[in-house]
Amino acid sequence: MKFTIANFKMNKTLAENKAWAEKLCELIYKNSKKIKSKIGCAPSFPYIKTMKDALYGTEIYVGAQNMYFEQKGAFTGEVSVSQLKDLGIDFVIIGHSERRHIFGETNDLIKKKVSAALQNNILTILCVGEKLEERKSEKTFQVISNQLEAVPEKITNNMLVIAYEPVWAIGTGIPAKKDQIKEVIEFIKGKFDIPILYGGSIDEKVAEEIADICDGGLVGSASLDPEKFFRICNAFER
Repeated sequence: MKFTIANFKMNKTLAENKAWAEKLCELIYKNSKKIKSKIGCAPSFPYIKTMKDALYGTEIYVGAQNMYFEQKGAFTGEVSVSQLKDLGIDFVIIGHSERRHIFGETNDLIKKKVSAALQNNILTILCVGEKLEERKSEKTFQVISNQLEAVPEKITNNMLVIAYEPVWAIGTGIPAKKDQIKEVIEFIKGKFDIPILYGGSIDEKVAEEIADICDGGLVGSASLDPEKFFRICNAFER
């Protein structure tokens, strides 16, 4: 199964989310070619319900960009796994590099989040990836191995996906080269038989080039434009 997931990050108003959903549905459901992969979007927390309503009756997933592992409690500013489940989310992104490196999330915290999401039967997209200095010092596989410790020893419900996102490629407009992506994906596949996505400055051209070595993409800035995102979805199926 392939996945193409839009990560809006901290972008789009309520009206812009609705317009995005309307345009994407028009492109998908009026297009003669049926997209076979799983398509999803992760809006900001306040607009999850908006997007669930806007995409009701479609096959498009709606997910969250983050979550906390506790069910409830005195955790000001956090959103719990149970609250997200109550909204009917289809997936959650955990461990994105911006959460790790801007907000200081540790591997231990990320492991707790992954466990909580899987225990609640929520499709979990775990992000892993090295910084530029780590790649230059040939520590890529060591870093990825450490981050993969968040994966439970036994994965029994087929609800885990990993997204390889080299930090140095995110938002820079400079995606990793195909051979760089391939070697990391093969490394992860050697440990887990689960879908592996790529993320980091993805556009239609990049998606076409790497479609044969990965199971889809986690798309950031390019996903904000529904037409660009639609072309990327198509490209991953070639």
